[in-house]
Amino acid sequence: MEIISKSSMGELVISDEVVSSIAINAAKDVDGVSSFYSGPVDVVNTIKKGSLKVMSPVRIIQDGDDFSISIYFNIAQGKKFQTVAAEVQASVKESVQNMTGKLVNKVNVIVAGIDFEEPDGKEPCETEE
Repeated sequence: MEIISKSSMGELVISDEVVSSIAINAAKDVDGVSSFYSGPVDVVNTIKKGSLKVMSPVRIIQDGDDFSISIYFNIAQGKKFQTVAAEVQASVKESVQNMTGKLVNKVNVIVAGIDFEEPDGKEPCETEE
């Protein structure tokens, strides 16, 4: 799917990959977003369609000239879900609207998991000598 704008001077086409890239870069700047989840949301339908490739962490649904964005990410340990989610929504909406000139109806934020920090020093387990 592509975002298409028509005017008297011609046609402007913005690919989903560009919008996804804008959304990901906007979300990266939010403190608390540690990584992105790019697995399929609906494994059964993905298999039925015959595509097992890894999907983008951003899903775009176009409704006329407006569209909705869903972004899947992992949150850093110790961060508040509500605060990070609200900041991601605002950042993604503002960035996409400013760069594409299209209205974003809503930004669905899905926290797919928590990334825990690895301990600094490796401690041997009880069975190691």
